[in-house]
Amino acid sequence: MSNVIALSKNGRIAGTWKHCDGFSDLEYTFKVVDGKLCVSVIDTDDGETPELYDVHWDESKLEISFAAHWSTGRLVKYRVSVGPSKDRLQAIITSTWQELWERQ
Repeated sequence: MSNVIALSKNGRIAGTWKHCDGFSDLEYTFKVVDGKLCVSVIDTDDGETPELYDVHWDESKLEISFAAHWSTGRLVKYRVSVGPSKDRLQAIITSTWQELWERQ
């Protein structure tokens, strides 16, 4: 199972999280099961869950990284670390998007 990785000591990342902006329908869930960190993502608007892969926990940075591939073809890479308080995480997100171009 590619979305499960070993977690040695930090359970503070565990829980269900959402963007602070209040506009996103995405929920990110991190669970510690038998000492391993399980990752799941869901779009609560339509119930879609992306394919998750390249899950990695960096104990020295208290950071998890993973990639999500959505049915639309969109690829999103995440680096998520513990935040400034127990109820906040910090996320660095790298994403693809689609543009429509026109001839000049």
